This record gives sequence, structure tokens and C-alpha cells, in this order.
Amino acid sequence: MLSTVLIVDDDPVQCVLLERIVTRLGYHVKIAESGEQAVAILTGRDAQSIDLVLLDLVMPDLDGMAVLNRLRLAGSRLPVIVLVTPMGVDGVMAAISAGASDFAVKPVGAERLQVSLMNVLRFKALAAGVESDHHLMSEDVTLESLAANDPGMARIADLALKAVKGDLPVLIEGEAGTGKAMLARAIHGSSPRSKKPFVMLDCSMVRATDAVARLEAAMERAKGGTLYLSSIDLLDQAAQTLLVTASMTTAPSVRTPRLVAASRTSLIEAARSGTFREDLFYRLTVTPIRIPPLRERPFDLAILAERTALRLASESGKDLRGLTEQAIAFLSKQEWRGNHPEFEAAIRLAVRRVSTAWLTDADFDDELIAEGAMIPRPRDRVEDDASLTLFDATGALRSFADIEADIIARAQRHCGGSLGRAAKALGLGRSTLYRKIQEKDAVEGASMGAWMGDAA
Repeated sequence: MLSTVLIVDDDPVQCVLLERIVTRLGYHVKIAESGEQAVAILTGRDAQSIDLVLLDLVMPDLDGMAVLNRLRLAGSRLPVIVLVTPMGVDGVMAAISAGASDFAVKPVGAERLQVSLMNVLRFKALAAGVESDHHLMSEDVTLESLAANDPGMARIADLALKAVKGDLPVLIEGEAGTGKAMLARAIHGSSPRSKKPFVMLDCSMVRATDAVARLEAAMERAKGGTLYLSSIDLLDQAAQTLLVTASMTTAPSVRTPRLVAASRTSLIEAARSGTFREDLFYRLTVTPIRIPPLRERPFDLAILAERTALRLASESGKDLRGLTEQAIAFLSKQEWRGNHPEFEAAIRLAVRRVSTAWLTDADFDDELIAEGAMIPRPRDRVEDDASLTLFDATGALRSFADIEADIIARAQRHCGGSLGRAAKALGLGRSTLYRKIQEKDAVEGASMGAWMGDAA
């Protein structure tokens, strides 16, 4: 759908010239011949049809600055490009402060106007994406909001929408960090069960002795809603048998939960190897959905990078306009083994250190990205999830210090022995991590050298 530009100018000749240029550039045009007429359009029912405003600053009665002030008081967020004469450039800063997005000097050339229109509309689209990102942080996620946030997810959302119409199980496959839980929540949010509970059970964190009881409790809490089983490939065999006998895998009803399962590995391979029940696999694959990793989505990276950067910049109060082409090219060359968490961590660090309005390739952390040290490979993470426990061999709760030391050791091991990179992976300062290790060593009398390894 073509964007619509409102041209506001009291000079009929200028209106005709601008209309010809803007139409030739591929936009729809509306004309307002005065400031009063522009305010009436932009605060009335037709406001939603306008995407951008070309506003002359010098007009009789209600001039451009007055129009900007009226729009700001009305809460309008429409982007505005102000038009000034060579003698009126001094008033540009006041217009920018009043809410204008850009300016152009009369007479405006087609090339200059095209660049300005494209940049302002692009920034508007990115701002809308940031709002969508913030919405996804809430509990009320739908397939529509997911598709608006991520072009790759838009294709997957179309497939998931077909699954919503039925009530049969859905299987989501994808590497760690690809957004399986978010997709499961969106399926629930778009279904008739959206007002009922959404219950998540991470099978990788459930001990075999507790699996059946934990699953039964989750099924009871999710009645009428959706039960999301993460890492179902790691579910205990006895619990798998319970799922096979549960009616929700064959004929779900309002008295049973709708089952959405996810796996980081190929579930059919697990079924063939005997670690996963074949009959349960076939019941789950009525609607299979695969989420591709970021490295298979190079054309989506630019949009995701800019939206993520703008969202993080808005959260930290930074005035950021976007990423340079060199930065996008740099990000596109990375493997992103950790997918979205690694991708967002890299951009978060870049946003923290940037000192200009644009992120460049120099703002990204070479150690973080080039070595890929922050995010372990999915299979390594599964091994850790399976062995990390809150209980000791006697069944008693482990102390917080003991669990913390275990986490630090695992992070250091996944980062190739580098304590510096482990600190980044855990979101801690290097000195903080050193202090924690020293405190542990002081208590246990251990050698710090055995913990630190390569501290680079």
C-alpha cells in the first residue's frame, strides 16, 4: 500500500510542483492550502490516512511552527518534514525541537526530497517495530503481533494460524534461542483458549523421579488452556506414556489443555533411536512447525537489527537513528549460534558504547561476536540443563553459594576457559566474578588458579 503525503503550502505554484515530484516518486498526495486546513485534516477522521507531512513554515494566519505546536498538543506522532527558504534556515532548529523530523530547503529537488521521504518513513516503520517489540514483552502475545515484529516469523505465523483453527497438538522444532516459547505463547494468544491459563513446563529441568507428578500437576493447571512442554525430547519415558494415554493428544476438549510441544533436536531421530516414543511422536506431528536459525535468515537481519537497536536505545534513553550499511554487513557475516539471545546481547553492548546517532561496525564487540563465546552450542546447553540441580544426593536443597559456584564453573567451561568471556556471558563485571571466586576459595581453601584458566 502506497504511503500518503500531505503537502501544506499556501502557494498554489509550490503545491503543484511538490505534488508532481511526490507523485512521481510513488506516493499518494493530499493538499492543504493553509495551516488551519492542515490542522483540521491531521486532527480529524482523515488523520489515519496520512503517513507524512510536508509543511511550509512561512504561511499567513497559522504558520508552520503553530501547526507543529497544535499537532504536539493533540498528541500527533506523524512525521513532519518542514520546508524553508534559504533565508529561513535559522528557524530549522526550532522546528526540530517542536517535533519536525527533517527539513528541506526550497526549491526542493526530486533527489533530495526522495532521500528525505524515504528516511523519515523508514524511521516511522522502525518506531512501529519498536512498539511491537515492547508489546511482545508482555503476556498478551498474538500471531499478528509476532508477525509484525519479525519478517521471518510472519511466514511461520501463517502456518501457525492454520493450527489455531484446530485444537490438535502442535510441535515446534528449532535451535535454542529461535523463539519457540514466544511462538507457543502467540498460538495460545490467538486461539479461543486465550483467556484460559498458559502453563509452561521445561522438561529439561524436571528430574525423572518427579516427571510424572510434575506433568500431571501442569495438565491440571492448564485445563481449558494451553500446556507448553519445552524440550519435550528430554521428557522421561514414564511421563511420555502419560501423554500417550491423555485424551488431549487425540481428542482435546474444553476440559483438557491444548498441547504445544517444542524440541531443540530432531524428534524423529529421537523416536528412531528409541529415546522418544514413536506413537507420541506421530501424535505430536499433526502440525509440525520448524523455526529456522538466524544464520538461515540473512534478509531478515537488517530489520531485526534496527528494531532491536531502537528498542534498546529507547529503553536506555539514547537518541539512536539506526545502523550504518557497514554495521549491517558485519552482523550478516556472523553465525549467531545462540540466535536471538546472542544477537540481542551483541546489539545491547553496541548501544551502550555508541556515542553517535548511528551504530557502526566499530561499535560491536569483536570478542563477543567473532569468537561466539557468549552463547554455548545448543547440545552443550542441554547437557548442563540435564545435570544442574537444586538438590544434593541426599535430597536436601543445595546452598545458593554452591549453585552459584557451579554456574560460574559451567560458564567458564563453555567459554573455553576464559573467565573474561564467562563474566560477559553471565552479565557480570570481570572484577565481580574474580571476587566471587576469591570468596569461594577463601571458604574452601582451594587454589584460584584451578578456577581461572585463561582469564583473557
